[in-house]
Amino acid sequence: MVSVGIFNTIALVVFTVAFCWRLDQIRKHGGGFQAIALTVSIAALVIAFVSANGDVVDAIDTLTFTGAARVVFYAMLSLGVAALILVFFFPSPGDTRRRRIGFEAVPLVVALIGLQATMLVTPLDLRTTDLTEWNAQNVAFGLFFLIASCYLGYGFVSCIRSIRRFLRTADGYLKVSLSLLVAGLALLALSSVTQILFVVFGMTSLAHVPWLLRFSQVTAVVGVVLFLMGICYPMVYGKWHAFRSERTRARSEAELVPLWQVVTGAVPEVVLPQPGKQTATERFHRRIIETRDALTQLSPYLSEDFEIADDDTRVTMLYDAADSYTHYGRITGDVRHMLPAEGQGIDADAAPLVRLSRIIAIDQQASAKAVD
Repeated sequence: MVSVGIFNTIALVVFTVAFCWRLDQIRKHGGGFQAIALTVSIAALVIAFVSANGDVVDAIDTLTFTGAARVVFYAMLSLGVAALILVFFFPSPGDTRRRRIGFEAVPLVVALIGLQATMLVTPLDLRTTDLTEWNAQNVAFGLFFLIASCYLGYGFVSCIRSIRRFLRTADGYLKVSLSLLVAGLALLALSSVTQILFVVFGMTSLAHVPWLLRFSQVTAVVGVVLFLMGICYPMVYGKWHAFRSERTRARSEAELVPLWQVVTGAVPEVVLPQPGKQTATERFHRRIIETRDALTQLSPYLSEDFEIADDDTRVTMLYDAADSYTHYGRITGDVRHMLPAEGQGIDADAAPLVRLSRIIAIDQQASAKAVD
């Protein structure tokens, strides 16, 4: 179906971008144990997702051997879970729990290798068609799938329990990201459990439920998608937050210009040298610093009433102070800090300046209209 192909293409592009972002983070901040393990997990689960596509299945089987796509799918799931266990269970090199790696991650990697070897010698009808109750009577093949599925299910459930410890205290975008991770891992665990039930029913002839394997494959693919969405979400949120922040800072920086022109026109020496191209946030910070430096120089010409006056009166007093400073050309008293910040952060520092600048802008517009 065209819609399915479009969805798969979009998903692949998004996940590839996330993988490249992870590699860039490792390049910038170093490839610690957890960072590398998470990157390996993302790569493995992306490959598992892609290998479940019908066209990709045909291509893999044609280029390698019949049934290889099924090998790739379960092998990458096993590798992805093994890497996730390393991420969520061994946070520090000195942690005692890390010595449990032989009991946690290695069996999953062994399952990965064993699945590849087993599929190579499994009869053609077993590795190319969905299992049926008769095919599942092949005890060796059925037992192996039980072992591999149990390991996968155990690994996913363990990761969910580990993430939930962080989810209790998480907030904001981190909570959304962890929730998506838990949902994706839960579906992958459900896929493993469904596969276990399918094999058990087939080997014991308790029921004939051929749809269970298809259900397992669908939940596995959806689980991979949700998991990778959880991985991608911090990156997408960070980019979106940075974009919105730059737009807000650009608007605030433009609003500061009228006040900046008034005070730096009187005290031009506070204007810093032009460093070249800057971001909106950098220009915003620079505008605040220069404005406040100029206000400090003008403070001896501002009476104590400036602190309690309304904003319109403050603007008038600033005009008078700028004229006086220009006329006398020197400071006639002690300087002091003017217009203190209204909270924490750069936006709170700029808030009183922006209010005065807006009034100045209105006055300038009114004067321009009067001249016209």
